[in-house]
Amino acid sequence: MLDLAAECFDPPTLHALAKLRLSPTMAAKVNRLAEKANEGTLSARERTEYQSFIRTSELLSLIQLRARQKLRLPIKAS
Repeated sequence: MLDLAAECFDPPTLHALAKLRLSPTMAAKVNRLAEKANEGTLSARERTEYQSFIRTSELLSLIQLRARQKLRLPIKAS
């Protein structure tokens, strides 16, 4: 399904997807949630937010992989 989606994007869009990164503010928030998850101190609301971020991050990683493959860019390790 992601392969079909990748066919719909033009090269500038694929490049933008491949370069997409979290803002420093969002990265700091995710890091705080990760620390709390490791400590076992997440509230129910924080757990839901953190799990949502993980699912979104996994999907974005797959989309970026397909974009890099289509553009024949080096595949970056996470």
